[in-house]
Amino acid sequence: MSSSVTSTPSPVSDGSNTASELPLVTINTSSQLPYKLASSNYPSWRATFLTILIGYDLMVYLDGTLRCPTPTTGSSTSIVARYAHWYRQDQLLLNAIFASISEASMPLIAMTTTSRDAWQHLARLFATKSRAQIMQLKEDLTLIQRHFHRVSEFLHAV
Repeated sequence: MSSSVTSTPSPVSDGSNTASELPLVTINTSSQLPYKLASSNYPSWRATFLTILIGYDLMVYLDGTLRCPTPTTGSSTSIVARYAHWYRQDQLLLNAIFASISEASMPLIAMTTTSRDAWQHLARLFATKSRAQIMQLKEDLTLIQRHFHRVSEFLHAV
């Protein structure tokens, strides 16, 4: 698995590192995600993406734990630096999400501006559909009756 990390400290600040010392993590989706998100594979795509985010300690960007610092006029250099770091890392995560979805899915999230927005939008779009597909499959399996088919037809239907 390849990823680009500019230094070794954790990307989440504990207050002891300045923003300029914090690394930026780039996710190489072509080597770390074996498939692109499509309408039929959201649960497995999400599980794979989550393992990467948790492994690099980046889930805080998507779950809202690490909120964007808000620089104001006259803000200290450290606040401006923390904002710049947060924004740059978030855009790298947004890029990883964009790179890991199918061309057909891209227009659905192309207007999102943060990784959290894109992540939540994909969840709304695909999680419900996945649950609906599971329910439909369960219903289909329940309704299949063995005595109306030859064994091979029954197994094919299952």
